[in-house]
Amino acid sequence: MAAPRRKPAAPAAAREIELKLVAPPAAIDDLAKAGMVVAHARNMGTVRNLGSVYFDTPDRALTAAGFALRVRSVGRSRIMTVKSAGGGAGDGLVGRGEWEVGILGDAPDLGVLPDGVPKAFRALVADAPLEPVVTTTVRRRARKLDLPNACIELAIDSGTVEAGGRVVALSEIELELVSGEVGALYDVALDMLEHGPAEMSLYSKAARGFDLAFDRPPAWRKPLRPAVSRSVALDDAFAVMLSESLRHFLDNRPAAMDGRHPEGIHQTRVALRRLRSILKVIADATGSAAATGFAQDARWLAGEQGDARGFDVFLAETIPPVEEACADPSGFAAVRAAVQPLHEAAYARARAALADRRALRLPLALARWIEGHGWRGEADADALAVLGAPAAGFAGTVLDRQVRKALKRGRRFARLDAEGRHEVRLAVKKLRYLSDFLLPLCARDKKAAGFAKALSRIQDGLGRYNDIATTDQLLDRLAGPEAPPSVHRACGEIRGWQARDLAAMEADLRLRWKAFSSAKMPWPD
Repeated sequence: MAAPRRKPAAPAAAREIELKLVAPPAAIDDLAKAGMVVAHARNMGTVRNLGSVYFDTPDRALTAAGFALRVRSVGRSRIMTVKSAGGGAGDGLVGRGEWEVGILGDAPDLGVLPDGVPKAFRALVADAPLEPVVTTTVRRRARKLDLPNACIELAIDSGTVEAGGRVVALSEIELELVSGEVGALYDVALDMLEHGPAEMSLYSKAARGFDLAFDRPPAWRKPLRPAVSRSVALDDAFAVMLSESLRHFLDNRPAAMDGRHPEGIHQTRVALRRLRSILKVIADATGSAAATGFAQDARWLAGEQGDARGFDVFLAETIPPVEEACADPSGFAAVRAAVQPLHEAAYARARAALADRRALRLPLALARWIEGHGWRGEADADALAVLGAPAAGFAGTVLDRQVRKALKRGRRFARLDAEGRHEVRLAVKKLRYLSDFLLPLCARDKKAAGFAKALSRIQDGLGRYNDIATTDQLLDRLAGPEAPPSVHRACGEIRGWQARDLAAMEADLRLRWKAFSSAKMPWPD
């Protein structure tokens, strides 16, 4: 039913700072009774029923560009909202663009878009029709929290998301900063976590709805290069690097939990390893015990995802070429059947770890630490001076040290056994992660390109070598005494194929090592 004609509200502010928690419906009431909520709530708050419809072009151009267009029903009023994806300069982990304006009907009115709405959004909708795709129906309980350092609006949403004929339950808590310090959002969220499970989430209602509409897994993404200039202080560079790595983890967590695309688990592990690499650098530079603790948590969580990733690689990359080349591939169906319960158990373990309280606390506590540059509190005067200096010189020193470590482990590379090359691989992988962060700070793009290419090639080669070398452990599990002859035969064919691959790739791997070990380091001495 169309809304009655009434004067629309004025445009709202263009930046939203909001922390979202996803929680089981059964835990919502306990979370809402957290000590900081009870102590600082202004009153009992309000309860409203909200209906929202998300629109997009037929080719879903808005979603692809990171925008959301919503019309929300609040009683007899209609509010049109444009949201942009977070992650831009100044957004941190909880900021994003938001433009709201009252309208007079149920459909978007592009003629009253606020002035600040990005040109990219306007271009996408200029000549394209819009259609409703996602509907959310929510009962919202809202309260204002007056803390000593901030005013926060707490919203507890219970309802449904409907799209493509499918419906899923929605149970979320939103903490929106009205005024004051961003860190207060994390303080409240961490206090809530003491009362029940709650997951820090960047997975929006709109994104969930669009995935539901097309019955697709949540999106995964590769890491982005942090936007840090060469002149920035090391202190601020650390904050940007950590924020991008944590966002990379949070962006991929829904895909990892979903499990339908193997990149979800893979990118989650990559994000955790990137976090560890920078946290270790911070610990070394400042003596921060907190950085060491966060790195240990990241290592534990990445380790819990390891078996799931290993089975993904085995099923998607190891089996197919062997099966295709074999004259009698009948045994591979039995291998897949034997792997299936192990694969499912590995994913169950991965999901259980991601839902563990230790894993739920990690992003909230780490984000709070990043927001407050917590490493400064553990640094002595000399370390503070380093933090205040331009990051470029420090970056070159760290990279130089890691290169030398990798080269030392790779001495007499041709004679190293699988275990020795595994140690080289770990050093090279750490160097790759560090170079992604630090190389742009201390080397020009043209000079860095050759080094980066040689580093990438040796990392890829060693990764493939390690995958082959470690497959034997899995095959031993599959081809036990109780396994049928077809499984033994297929496992034997995989062993033979990979032995051939190891021999065939040896010459190329040595060439890659030679290219890397002789590459000129592009940063100043």
